[in-house]
Amino acid sequence: MAATFRQGLNKVYLPNIVFKLVRAPNLQPNQVAFRVPPSCNKFDIHSYLTNIYGVNVQEVRTMNYATVHKKARSGKMEVQSSAYKKAIVTLDETFHWPKEPEWCKLDQEQGKLGTRAAGRKLKGWRFRGTEEERSKLKKVNDELQARMEAEHKKK
Repeated sequence: MAATFRQGLNKVYLPNIVFKLVRAPNLQPNQVAFRVPPSCNKFDIHSYLTNIYGVNVQEVRTMNYATVHKKARSGKMEVQSSAYKKAIVTLDETFHWPKEPEWCKLDQEQGKLGTRAAGRKLKGWRFRGTEEERSKLKKVNDELQARMEAEHKKK
């Protein structure tokens, strides 16, 4: 589970597992959901969170999700999503999600508008977006371009 090396007289263990924080709207304020590898057990999750992040963990509940196989049009079986384990961790204090950065909102807006434009393009050349959508996309692209130029000037 972990690579080990010596630093002085103490052994240092570095975990090579990834925990992904998942938004779950129906949890209590002191509960957090993680997506973890299927090989992790409750003890690993508890020790990982307490030793690395210094969080007081009261309880760990886990759920296994199997691999989803779907049949393609060619008749072959394809893997739709890989297996994972979901862990719901109960903490001593309430958990507050960090605020979303401003640049993230612009990227999401650009992605949403770009997806709509691509969907219209697939339907054919006759389908155009409304003037409002086109101006909104142009505005978002200009803001992103200005942000990228400002970052480039800082370097």
